[in-house]
Amino acid sequence: MNLRKAVVTGMAMGMLWALMPLGMARADDAAAAAPPPPVKVAVCDPLKVLGTILEGKDDSTRWKQEQTDLQAQAQAKKDALTQEADEIKVLKPDSPDYETRIEKFNDDQASAQAWLQSSQVNLARKQHSEQKVLFGKILDAIGAVAKQQGVTLVLNASHPEFPDLDKMDANAFVETIMLHVCLYSETTPDITTDVEYFMDKGYKK
Repeated sequence: MNLRKAVVTGMAMGMLWALMPLGMARADDAAAAAPPPPVKVAVCDPLKVLGTILEGKDDSTRWKQEQTDLQAQAQAKKDALTQEADEIKVLKPDSPDYETRIEKFNDDQASAQAWLQSSQVNLARKQHSEQKVLFGKILDAIGAVAKQQGVTLVLNASHPEFPDLDKMDANAFVETIMLHVCLYSETTPDITTDVEYFMDKGYKK
């Protein structure tokens, strides 16, 4: 009797072990056949965001003021050089001070030109760096809004306009087409306004 029980138990265990891989394989097949999670797509115009948000407007105003201040400083140096040149004109060429004043004027003129070029380069570098930081903030805001709304992919809704037909060559035509990232979005939600609100809300704080 015990022998018969042992045989039956052994047969049952063998069938169980034989069926386990089959069941696992069927589970794997079912998982593989399951549809992937849906992809929710939205569009956003970062250029519109840049020109609309409060931080962008404040930065733009400051950048314009910095340009104005630089131009005012350049004009002051130009006026000083003009006055210096006028003072030299009344000197006699054979006067002891004439050559000294000419040399000083040439040095001042070269110094003013070097200062202006260096100041323009440094100001442009500073503003470009700040623009890059601001664009990074816009990308972070787009990501935050997308997560809030369950969006998995955001396409760039901004694109360049075609150049003037009289000036457009084949390369410019192809480049403009390639820069059109979003080709159709009639039913695709646009989160541009939501991103603007998100950034302004954080900027006010």
